[in-house]
Amino acid sequence: MKTKFKVTFAITAILAIASWAIAFYYWDKLPAVIPIHFGISGAADGWADKSVWQVLLIPFIQTAMLALFVFVYKRPQYSNIPSTMWLMALNDKQQQQAYDLIRTMNAGVSVFTGLLFTYITFSMNYSAINFNQNLSSPVILAVVGLMLVWVAYWTLKIYKITKKQITSK
Repeated sequence: MKTKFKVTFAITAILAIASWAIAFYYWDKLPAVIPIHFGISGAADGWADKSVWQVLLIPFIQTAMLALFVFVYKRPQYSNIPSTMWLMALNDKQQQQAYDLIRTMNAGVSVFTGLLFTYITFSMNYSAINFNQNLSSPVILAVVGLMLVWVAYWTLKIYKITKKQITSK
């Protein structure tokens, strides 16, 4: 694994650990009923009884997604960007270059996902204690928007580079 990917996945792992730490830190402080869903305005609009499942669900999903990103790092052909059929037209060296680009895109998405889930974990727990606190829609939209820009940029870059390699044969 290249150093840039080790650093990226380490950051994502630290964010996942932070989510678990936040969930465990707030466990004793949480009321019997906690918010589990927030509307577009950021205000809580769904509530449930406090349970291990409700409190640890977001950190669990975040950790599972980190494992998925590491899997896709090791097997980038399963990310389907560009499709496996498209990559079959490339020679081994060109496929490895395309896979490295896919790995870069996926590593960036893992960081954005980690940021988003850690923010949601903190906000859900904090808002359960301070009922006047909400999720910040601008923060969520900014992280999701930046992630979408990241994905679009790298998808187009992968497409352009591999298309150029195929048509130059």
